[in-house]
Amino acid sequence: MAALSAMVFWACKEEEPNPRTVAQEQPAEAPEASDAHSRIKAKVRKVLGETDLQRKGSDKWSKLRYGQNVVERDRIRTGAESEAVMTVSDGSSLWISELSDVTLDVEIFDSLSRQVSVHIENGSVMFDVQKQPQGQTFKFNTKTATAAIRGTAGFVGDYNGQMVASLKEGRVSVSDASGTTEDIVENQTLIVNKNGNIKKLKLKSSGTRALVKTIAELNAKDKEAAPETIEKTLVDFDNDYSARKDAFEKKLSFRANALPDTVLLPSVTLQARVNPGVVVTVLGESDTVGENGIYQRTVDWADDAYGPKRFLVSCSEGDVEIPCFMWTTVYAAPSAPAKEEPVADTAAVEEPATDKEQQEKAKIKETADKARATVKEDTKAKEQAKAADKPKTEEKTVTKNLNVSLKISGGKSERKHLDLPANEYNTKLKFSLGGMTDADLGEIAGITVKHKGEVVQSFSTASGLTYEVPVSIDLNTIAKYDIEVSLKNGKKVRATKTYEVFCHRRNHMGKARNCVQLDKVDGGGCDDSHEEEYQYVKDNGILKED
Repeated sequence: MAALSAMVFWACKEEEPNPRTVAQEQPAEAPEASDAHSRIKAKVRKVLGETDLQRKGSDKWSKLRYGQNVVERDRIRTGAESEAVMTVSDGSSLWISELSDVTLDVEIFDSLSRQVSVHIENGSVMFDVQKQPQGQTFKFNTKTATAAIRGTAGFVGDYNGQMVASLKEGRVSVSDASGTTEDIVENQTLIVNKNGNIKKLKLKSSGTRALVKTIAELNAKDKEAAPETIEKTLVDFDNDYSARKDAFEKKLSFRANALPDTVLLPSVTLQARVNPGVVVTVLGESDTVGENGIYQRTVDWADDAYGPKRFLVSCSEGDVEIPCFMWTTVYAAPSAPAKEEPVADTAAVEEPATDKEQQEKAKIKETADKARATVKEDTKAKEQAKAADKPKTEEKTVTKNLNVSLKISGGKSERKHLDLPANEYNTKLKFSLGGMTDADLGEIAGITVKHKGEVVQSFSTASGLTYEVPVSIDLNTIAKYDIEVSLKNGKKVRATKTYEVFCHRRNHMGKARNCVQLDKVDGGGCDDSHEEEYQYVKDNGILKED
């Protein structure tokens, strides 16, 4: 489901509906009147098979479509071999599996407390929930028990009145009708039967799609399966699964590109080198890695969903999957505008005065203050009268003395190795304005991005605090982009972003490799960071300023 600058890679991605095609094939649906005032919205990122939506307050069903918003008390049901993936505003994902019936809801307690509820009538929901702020939780409700989540990944299901909660990462608290609470952690699965009896199992397949499917198949064959039957089925499956998982883990290679500690825009691009053919899943969305061994996906979230973000990665082969990496970063709010410092008192420091002198000084000060106040009021009145007589066209604009700064995503210098056969690096130069808020945008006279003195893009009207400008850099080129922000008070703020895009083609022998073999007398070596390759093209004049 859902989630900065990215290299141009080719990876075979799971086919998704084209929003334009969907819009042409499906008649436009008028927005629900309640959508504008809804307390939570989940956007549909993937629809597979027979998946239907029932809007709150309606008894009619319609096809769930890619790109739709799902709000509180909307209901979703899936058929056999069908599923739907949705994201909520903070980037958390909900993945409704086959043969499920689920309703989304939310409860707002106050400005700081909120509870998102997922009511599972039947079937299961896989989840990858971002860490929730204090006072906010996700709750998965079944007929038997409730699972409370503040940031974790796994699934919760209801199978004919028996709850199954299963985790691949994090911690979940499960409470039954009597108030008994049991916690489960990574690689644990909990079963709560209709009588409230709780059974905890340690399974390597916990939280996986394969385990969801195994339980669904058992439920389809025997709707009244006893807890002992469910437990035996899961343990037998896990024994076989564990052996295949260990074999896959030994041969898997996952080398991730690091994310910055802090990002200023509500999206990041995840990149890694992975064995070709491996399926990589993040937030419910899957990609099959192509022959070049490159995984890449951009994920995003709401503009105001500030705070820590984590992206748990699952790598799979067949039905076997393992957590293979976790990216983390923090989405930082724009800096608050600098506060105006109080004017210092310029009075000279005097020796301590006697009581009588202090009283006399106080009287003199009081008289002076009154005189100054009278003069100030008279002056203000005269200025107002004068301003009223002036034509409006002669009014002078009063500007703020803002301490504006420029923050560039990815840093002021960015080095990119470009895999063959690409000859240019296409990306977006992303930057944001600090030291001000949206209320101060009227103080911006203009924003310009230039390359070699020529304007690439200009913004005569500031529309927000974040911007992105498409740029293209040729292979083995050092390109500099100058950003200038002009304020109405006459001040200018400037910053420069430098890209170094390189590749020594000879080292790649005509095709992209997971590991560059360097041309050395001693037979070469494996350089995952491309540091030696970069130094070579720089020292030998291959990498040049444009």
